[in-house]
Amino acid sequence: MTPQELDTWLKSEIAAFPGRVSLLMVDLKRGEALHAVEPDAVVPAASTIKVPILLAAMEAVERKELALSTPVEVPEGAILPDTTVFEPGNRRPAYPLLELLYWMITVSDNTAANVLIDLLGMDAVNGLCRRWGAEHTCLRRKMLDLVAQAAGRENCTTARDQYALYAGLWRRCRGDHPKQCWMLALDTLLRQRCQDAFLRYLNGPSPTVAHKTGGLDHVHHDAGIFQTAWGDYYLGCFTWEGPSLDGEPEQAQFLGRVGRQFYEVYS
Repeated sequence: MTPQELDTWLKSEIAAFPGRVSLLMVDLKRGEALHAVEPDAVVPAASTIKVPILLAAMEAVERKELALSTPVEVPEGAILPDTTVFEPGNRRPAYPLLELLYWMITVSDNTAANVLIDLLGMDAVNGLCRRWGAEHTCLRRKMLDLVAQAAGRENCTTARDQYALYAGLWRRCRGDHPKQCWMLALDTLLRQRCQDAFLRYLNGPSPTVAHKTGGLDHVHHDAGIFQTAWGDYYLGCFTWEGPSLDGEPEQAQFLGRVGRQFYEVYS
């Protein structure tokens, strides 16, 4: 399949999809957009909002306001019922900052995210978004705050904003002597354990993808950096107003088809 054929395929898939789709693919080295479908549509961020939280924490480390080894308390009252990390067998009074970042990204732990929001402050996360060019991305509430959500305080982002965040991280990891904090941020995204979207149908040698998924009822996203022999590419695909509770299975399957086709064309 050629890139032109991929465009035709995308139009057909999106026309048949029972929901809304925003998509952007960019060649990171050249900064050239290769495919775009409503890339500036503002969408519920779901857990993709955890990417600017990660980056804001690493900015604080770069400024020496925090250290990766800084112990961060996780109070009993902060532990959410959906956690798979802060269970009795893994309970400690405090955890190193780097470990909380790892759990927030790799298994999308909401307790870790909320503790980090308390540590950093929403203003720090939103300030990073403005400085990095993600002007429509905003952290307005904690994870699983149903009262704030019902009041209309929803976290939001766009496919282009997520590109700005990933491209900013990608640039900071280039060069002969990139700073450890940025390399660790990229490495954490590479260790993503949620593989039900872009990676759903990929087989053979594992693709190298630094990414973060996100899902709410009728919402499912995946965005990140595909590292290939031909270069590094940002791909973000966001689906909302779809038929699936928590994005499963129709929306996740759609993301899987998109990820497979992009990887086959560009790898």
